[in-house]
Amino acid sequence: MVLTASLLLNGAGSWCFAQSFANGVRHGVVTAFEITEASGIVASRQNPGVLWTENDSGFGGSVFALSTNGALLARYYVPNAFGGNYEDIAIGPGPDPEHQYIYLGDIGDDFLGRFSIRVFRFPEPAIYLYQSNAPPILPAIAAQQIELRYPDGPFDAEALMIDPLTGDLFIATKQTNSARLYRATRAELDSGGPVVMSFIREMSFSGFRLVSAGDISADGRLIAMRRTGRAWIWNRALTQTVGDALAANGATAPVAEEENGEAIGFHATGLGYYTIGEGYPTTNYFFRRTSSLPPQPVVFIRPGDVWRYRDAGADEGTAWRQPSFNDSTWPTNSAQFGYGQGDERTVVSYGIDDFEKHTTTYFRKQFTRPTSVTWTNVALRVCFTDGVAVYLNGTEVLRRNLAPAALFNQLATASNADRQNFWVSVPLNPALMVSGVNTVAVELHRLLSYGPDLSFDLQLLEGGVELPMRFTGPPRLTAGVWRINIAGPSGSLARVEACDDLSSWVEVGQVVLTGGVGQFQESAAAAIRHRFYRLRN
Repeated sequence: MVLTASLLLNGAGSWCFAQSFANGVRHGVVTAFEITEASGIVASRQNPGVLWTENDSGFGGSVFALSTNGALLARYYVPNAFGGNYEDIAIGPGPDPEHQYIYLGDIGDDFLGRFSIRVFRFPEPAIYLYQSNAPPILPAIAAQQIELRYPDGPFDAEALMIDPLTGDLFIATKQTNSARLYRATRAELDSGGPVVMSFIREMSFSGFRLVSAGDISADGRLIAMRRTGRAWIWNRALTQTVGDALAANGATAPVAEEENGEAIGFHATGLGYYTIGEGYPTTNYFFRRTSSLPPQPVVFIRPGDVWRYRDAGADEGTAWRQPSFNDSTWPTNSAQFGYGQGDERTVVSYGIDDFEKHTTTYFRKQFTRPTSVTWTNVALRVCFTDGVAVYLNGTEVLRRNLAPAALFNQLATASNADRQNFWVSVPLNPALMVSGVNTVAVELHRLLSYGPDLSFDLQLLEGGVELPMRFTGPPRLTAGVWRINIAGPSGSLARVEACDDLSSWVEVGQVVLTGGVGQFQESAAAAIRHRFYRLRN
């Protein structure tokens, strides 16, 4: 007997109607001399108001952070990238579930002569709008080069996309009247390559429409592709693969009149999409969504917010972690806090001796939770050097590189210097919050008393771009066992329910998501022809 299983996902039918967008509004003019052939654009999902772009040629291996008004904020370069044809940029999950990753696509092949192409992947840095005063030029930390090959190529391509639900990479080739879609799975990318991509499908584009850019929205429910003068949007149900969604005809979407427009990227929370064209200077446009909007995140602590802090090097004991602590004598200022890098908004004191800096610096902030907010998916993001402990209303919620109950003069156990300007994103238990005023307290510990620099900032938001718990594929029957892969916030508990008739649901297992992923397994009963599953968290 052949057994089949059906898969239910919460909200699978939502947002599957046609989407509509207003005509583009000029958001800003990009006058940075480095950007003359902008060939891709993507909106940051961790840094509000920040866009990333890259040049088709010139400054090869570099990505540029821009504010939405076009100001240059930073340039990051991949060491030893050495030339290439960089045609698109994407953002999404990667090997470490606590980071978002930038994907830089060296995928162009004008003369169809490349045996393989390259994608560079690295964690997305923390970026601030005040950096426009002196945009830094920095190496991309932990950059990984992934070699990709077509099974039947070579092909020229300018559209690179990352599926936020699965972490799979997609490339759409640039051909007359059509595009061929290829995929490298997340597991293949994490293996380090080389990866022979899988052909998924061919898409028809009549009228000499050469696909030159693509993107998938942060919630995975919209897919966009474009060329100069044209753009298309596809709806995708969460039960669909990217390939299945692209089997339908995309709806035409507006674009601006741009010089060789080769870039499109969705707003981080689904409010619309951005485009940019080549040339100098160039303009970035925003196309606001006019159909129903997806739920928007509730932000309580923003990057760059005002905090109270204590940088005297004194022992504060443990009372400072509690909501009742009186911190009125502590100074206040805006993040990012630190010293030694030149990018700080607020420079904190480390004492009078460069070789015996204060071990611990303290921070406190309060925020208000309204009773009207339903808390289901809370994300805590933090930048730090070197060891950190975070407390919410007196309860510890995060500890990294720091011994339990570490004293004020106790050094961190490991360095975070190479990642101190990257957001570490972890889930937060909503039950720890109270209606009304909540207090976040943070202690930062140095690894070395003579260490040169320090960094700190923190974000807190509900329903943000961190994706909810979800199935990432249909059930698979292997050796008499149903297996379903699950993804979600790292460390969270997935409760799996099942039934045979879509009415009598029973919990059949629990899975702890280690590193943001896990697998549910259940023995298949020979007498059951259909089995339905759903998630509870």
